[in-house]
Amino acid sequence: LLWLQSQDQEQAIKPLPDQGLSFLIFCSNFERPNLSCALIPKSYYLSMSIYSGRFDHSHQLFHALCMLCIFLARAADPSGDVLNCEEGSCDTNLLQSGLTVGRAWRDLVLMHIPYNFGHTLEFVAFLPQPALDAIADTEGTSGGTGPSSIDGMMNHTSLAVLNMYKKPGGEIWGHLNPELQAISNKTGCPMYYTPPKYWPSDLAERYFGNKRVFGLFRNPYERLVAFFRGNFEGYGGSYGELHDRCDVNAAVKLMMKKYMNGNRFSYDCTFLPQTEYTEMPHGVTLPVDLHAFPKSMNDVLHEHGYDNMHIRLQDIQHVRSCDNIWAGDLDNETRALVKHVYKRDFEFACRTFGWGCDDEPMCLQGIPYMCPEKEFTWDEIQQKYQRRAA
Repeated sequence: LLWLQSQDQEQAIKPLPDQGLSFLIFCSNFERPNLSCALIPKSYYLSMSIYSGRFDHSHQLFHALCMLCIFLARAADPSGDVLNCEEGSCDTNLLQSGLTVGRAWRDLVLMHIPYNFGHTLEFVAFLPQPALDAIADTEGTSGGTGPSSIDGMMNHTSLAVLNMYKKPGGEIWGHLNPELQAISNKTGCPMYYTPPKYWPSDLAERYFGNKRVFGLFRNPYERLVAFFRGNFEGYGGSYGELHDRCDVNAAVKLMMKKYMNGNRFSYDCTFLPQTEYTEMPHGVTLPVDLHAFPKSMNDVLHEHGYDNMHIRLQDIQHVRSCDNIWAGDLDNETRALVKHVYKRDFEFACRTFGWGCDDEPMCLQGIPYMCPEKEFTWDEIQQKYQRRAA
C-alpha cells in the first residue's frame, strides 16, 4: 500500500510501474474533522482533488489509523468504497465526491430480459467463486435458463440477509432481489421479468435509483430456438411431441400464432419484444450484445469498475436438448411470422449491434452447445464456434 498526498488541487494519477503495489489509499479533507479516504486499485486512471495538511488533532489521527486498519482488512475487495468518519462513527458510502475515475464506477443495475442469460449474470454478481464452482459441479448446464435449485432459498430470504452473504463488492440484481419476486398486477409476471414501465414507481426508484440500466439483447430467431430447446413449462413453453422429435420449425410457428392471438404477457413475459425493456421510465440505456457473450458482458463489467465479477464458460447456465437444431432450420413462413412480431427488435439490433439487418441465421458462438455441430465446430484455442467450411 502506498499513501499519497499532494498540494495540487487537481492531479492525474496514472498506472504505476509494478512495485508490488496493489492499491492506493487517497485521503481528502485532512484539515477538517470529517476525513474521507478511498481504497483504489492502482491500475485505474484517476483524476481527483487531494487536499494536503497536517493532523493538528489527535482524534483525526486516530480516525485515520482506524480507517487504515479497515482498509488493510478489506484489501482483497477492490470495490472502491469510501469511509466517511465523523465524531467517531464510520458509514460506508460509494465514492461520489472528490474523485472522478477515468471509467465509470460501479454504476450499473441489471434489467433481466427473460431468456437472455440474466440468471448467469445474477449469480456471478452475487456469489463468491467457490459457490459458483459448486453450482457448475452439481447442476452443470441442466439448470438452463429456467429455475435454479437455489432459487427456492433465495425466494424466501430477506434483502438484509442476502446482503450479509453476498461476496465483497457483490450485487443483488434481478431475480435474486426479494423485492422483485412480487407478481406484477399489470403483467402477471414476476417483477424482475416485467418491463420497467409497468413497475410501481416506489419499487422502481429503490431498485434502479440513479444507476445506469443495462440488459442483454439476443437475435429473436435464435432466442425462440432457445425457448424450444429449454422446453420449460411456464417459461418459454413446453412443446411435447414437437420437442420429442426436435421439430423446431413447427414449434416456433406455433409460438408466433399463439402469441398473436393470446395473452402477450404469458409464459412469464418471455414472448414480449426485447425493445419493451428499453422504454422509459427506467428502461435499458446500456444494451449488451449477447452474440459476443461472455466477452461483451465481461468488457462492460470491467469498464464500469466491477473487477470482482468475471463470467467464465463454466458459470454460464444454458439450455441443453436438440443440440443440432438452430435458427437456420426455420422456413420462410416461420421467419416471416417472427419478423412481423419482432420487427422493432430486429431494427434495434441492426442499429445498435450491426446484426439483424438481414435474414442470416445466428447462434451464440461464444457458448458451448449453443451452435449446431452440423454447421459449426468448437475452437478450443479461440473458445468459440467457427463455421464449418462449405
